[in-house]
Amino acid sequence: MVSVDHIYNLDRRITNQGAAFESVAGSNAVPMQLWVPSERVGLHLIDVPTAPERKWPELIPWLLEDRILQPVAEMHFVIAGRSGSGQLQIMAVSHEDMREWQRVADNAGVAVQGMVPDYLALPWEQGRVNVGWRDGHCLVRTGADQGFAASADVAWTMIDSLLATEDARPRLSISVPDPMLVPEHLRQLADINDASIDWTFADMSMAANLLSGQYRPSTGSLPASTWLPALGLGVLALALMMGYLQLSSSFFHSQVQALEKQLVRDYSRLLPGARQGSTDIRAAVAARLDAGFVQQRALTDGSVAALLALDELMTTCDCDLISLVADKDSLELTVGNGEKLKTRDLNIPGYQIAITQKSVDRAGAATDVLVLMINPDQVGRL
Repeated sequence: MVSVDHIYNLDRRITNQGAAFESVAGSNAVPMQLWVPSERVGLHLIDVPTAPERKWPELIPWLLEDRILQPVAEMHFVIAGRSGSGQLQIMAVSHEDMREWQRVADNAGVAVQGMVPDYLALPWEQGRVNVGWRDGHCLVRTGADQGFAASADVAWTMIDSLLATEDARPRLSISVPDPMLVPEHLRQLADINDASIDWTFADMSMAANLLSGQYRPSTGSLPASTWLPALGLGVLALALMMGYLQLSSSFFHSQVQALEKQLVRDYSRLLPGARQGSTDIRAAVAARLDAGFVQQRALTDGSVAALLALDELMTTCDCDLISLVADKDSLELTVGNGEKLKTRDLNIPGYQIAITQKSVDRAGAATDVLVLMINPDQVGRL
């Protein structure tokens, strides 16, 4: 994990003998993000150039030439984003300061991964100006990205000017070690406390990182003590993941085999017949179901349905079936000894029954029989 601190605190990393750590490329270099003094960094707003974005780094120094006191060739420029009005936010810092900060970090055995103006370490709240204290300098944050730092006497004057130009006066919060450091008229306006800035836990926005272009940190310069543990953990995680996948694959394969065997056993028990393989069971079950649906439709259609409907009507009628003639939709029954049928309510829902009595020659003698003509009211339905 990359630690965070202020560049002015790096002197604590020097040994008691006053000697620096080994070179920043050595194995003792510690990756760190640093707060740097905001009074050495200028923040400028410019309109978005009409040229392609890839050419902006070449154009920006000349667009700011009239605002910079030093020659633009001696300045390092960073595009920090866009303001609420859509203008580009440009941070300008001298190459001399950048080299000096890099030298301090090298002497402290630090591999710098980011440099951010320290006024951004202050909290930000809409409608409030926050003021912090650092060794005689006031850090002032006026917006999500805007702010400045200056010596105390200059900072109080700038704050007065800021409050006077705002249409809706913002609230003022000041954190100083002694309230008497604040001018009396500002003490009456502000919420004052003695909280100090915790540089190691302040939220650092890398959008304002000064390390860009020629100062961009090289990943190759990171100490082995930083990337070797991460690489080892990555390899270990990959090995554990592969082992887990292998075990999961074996487990699921055994589960599938067990389910296939169970499926074959259940099929053989429910549907006796030729033994089926696990891959053929689905087709075999579908064929059995189709055959069953065909049989069901046959039992509920036409003359077969009429014959089934007669089952309850003909029970215990003591009749003799002489003949049965069936076609697709109708049924004709000729019965002897049908006296009991005459006394019953011959009614089958969904069918019309017509009964006639006639004499037929049976074994050389005339015999009275009943002829039942059964026709459905609606073809194919009971």
